Amino acid sequence: MKRLFSIVLLALALPVFAQARLQSEAEYRAAFQQRVRWAIAHLDTSTRVNLNVAAARYATGNNITLADSMVISSLQNPSGDMFWMFPCIGTYLAGKDKMSAEAAAAVRLAWKTYAPSRGDTENHWAMYYATLFLAAEQWPDLPGSEWYNGRSSEENRRESKEYLFSWAELTTSRGQGEFDSPDYLAEYMIAATLLAGHAQDPAVKQLGTMLADYFLADFAAEHLKQQYGGGHSRIYEPNLMNFATSTSSPFAYVYFAAGDPQFSGWILYPLLSGYEMPYIIYLIANDRETPYVHKERKRVRNNIRYGTELNPPVYKTTYMTKDYVIGSLHGDLLQPIQQQTWSVRYDSGKPYSVIFGLHPYWSFREIGTFFPEEAKTSMAGITASKATYNNPNKWTGGSYHEFTFQHKNTLLVLYDIPIGTTSNHIDGFFPANLDQRLIDDSGWILCKAGDTFVGWYPLQPGEWSKEYQLKQQIWNQATGTHEGGDDMLLRNYRLRSWHLQNGYVIEVRSKAEIGSFEKFAQVLRKRIPQGQMQSGKVAVTFTNIDGKKLEFVYPDQRKIDGRPVDYSQFKLFDGPYLQAGVDSQELTILYKGRKRHYDFKTLQVTETLR
Repeated sequence: MKRLFSIVLLALALPVFAQARLQSEAEYRAAFQQRVRWAIAHLDTSTRVNLNVAAARYATGNNITLADSMVISSLQNPSGDMFWMFPCIGTYLAGKDKMSAEAAAAVRLAWKTYAPSRGDTENHWAMYYATLFLAAEQWPDLPGSEWYNGRSSEENRRESKEYLFSWAELTTSRGQGEFDSPDYLAEYMIAATLLAGHAQDPAVKQLGTMLADYFLADFAAEHLKQQYGGGHSRIYEPNLMNFATSTSSPFAYVYFAAGDPQFSGWILYPLLSGYEMPYIIYLIANDRETPYVHKERKRVRNNIRYGTELNPPVYKTTYMTKDYVIGSLHGDLLQPIQQQTWSVRYDSGKPYSVIFGLHPYWSFREIGTFFPEEAKTSMAGITASKATYNNPNKWTGGSYHEFTFQHKNTLLVLYDIPIGTTSNHIDGFFPANLDQRLIDDSGWILCKAGDTFVGWYPLQPGEWSKEYQLKQQIWNQATGTHEGGDDMLLRNYRLRSWHLQNGYVIEVRSKAEIGSFEKFAQVLRKRIPQGQMQSGKVAVTFTNIDGKKLEFVYPDQRKIDGRPVDYSQFKLFDGPYLQAGVDSQELTILYKGRKRHYDFKTLQVTETLR
């Protein structure tokens, strides 16, 4: 009873950590440990039978006998591939000094008899090789007959280490391929922190620590009160609508002390690893007093067919303020199925705090580009597992026919869609809970969301429809319906335009930047974009609120006040907080007088006060 009472008090106290004032390092460290205990308490008193609960019980010592029985039961019929590998080895590492001989034997037997798939995505391979490396270290000197893949402990250890260092070199030279995903940050943090906390090889341990810092710093620079700003390689539709359900939100809460309390089982193993984030990353994740531009270069997932380059570059631009973040990818199809090319996310204290647009494209070409199997075979499996993919009403996905040009808080988006393309329309998402959504006579759509003001100027006519939230959201399937009812929530308005040559201009300001919403509207009414909408000749010219003349000719001719903009000159990271050159294998984190430098070639980290 005493234990339960203390947990309740702690839970009630937690929201105070989501405060505007930046904490001192001592305050941050103490509060972080409280959040860690709060998160683990979600599981170490549970009676659900799974490895996560067993791991939490081993970590806290709460009923080891029950934890042993959970391990033995969970390992009777293993499944889940690399998504089984990390909880299995993570639970073993949390409890190997406490678990019974029978439970330990069950773990060892599973690694001999169950053959997990390596998968086909970057996060799959990261988890696969990180966990296989740790398992090989835990049971050294075993012959191949004792492992599911027929390789000896030493062979598994050596192959895993080789992959992990090769992947880190590519990531810190050309960027991640599965980049900046609110739904896949957890997988990379699991892989990195398990190595940081448990690798016996000093070089691998240091690599894991540096990678965990790298991923969190990348998130921190585009983070606004738990929301992951900017364009994304992958995001699931329910989480796109409601950022609190993304697995990155608990990481923002626990590591950044940001927003309301959020928990997910995905954060358990990073917390049990003992990894602690550098204080400087906490600072850059939370200081939003001065707006800033942040640019990044990532890489496209492996182009297996139809391309001349294995990993073409991805160019990202993000503009961050204390009230909103607008971010974009440069355009084109950069990641299959779940790409989000651009969005405006804002702090309004409400769900569905996002405005964005897309061309809901799908094709055999897209699937054939990124998946090694025959395209028709792959398409059948993809549409079975990701039911939104070929849905013309979907809210995620990239397009070969969509390109962007962003300058600070102004975004131009253009489309030149060939006849016969799937789908032959573009869509815009406007939350129903906006404070105001005005269809102005000037042509501007004027939106107010708290202290954030968004203007959207369509370059072609469109039609409005309403979408309602389904009572039960099904993961990986459509989340809305056009059918209303007494028990349905009006979620958003959809703006659809059927013109194949198309586009729009987005202008964003906050109350702090322009004053009132009325003034924002008044200024925009005098600034009308000039578009050219002909097949093969799609362009727009717009002079924004700051007086900058932006010219964009589809797909990649961009000018500011007559000066060409060359995205190919983007660094890996380029902003006030993060700096890294292409092919450098380095990262520098900056905050006022602090400087923390990572050299992945030498595995050296240095921190200085400038």
